[in-house]
Amino acid sequence: MSEPQYPVSATYKVLDGHDIYRSNNLIVALVVVESQFGKDMRLYRWVMRNGLWKVDLCRMGVKKWKWNEIAAKAAEFTEKYGLKGQADQEEA
Repeated sequence: MSEPQYPVSATYKVLDGHDIYRSNNLIVALVVVESQFGKDMRLYRWVMRNGLWKVDLCRMGVKKWKWNEIAAKAAEFTEKYGLKGQADQEEA
């Protein structure tokens, strides 16, 4: 299987990425890019429109986010509100 492709601007070089969600019409991913300004970690959401991937919701730098706190809060909300993701449903 080939590496996932991320339709970022030509000004960026993709160094790495992780699909949070991917379908034929939607990609939500955390992507590490490099530009003339250095390296950055960015959150993207692309939607397929007329045969082309378009940035839909966000393309923001997230390297300064407090990831441990975000992950802990997500886990807290998942438990508190009984939220189940696809991985949880597959395990059940």
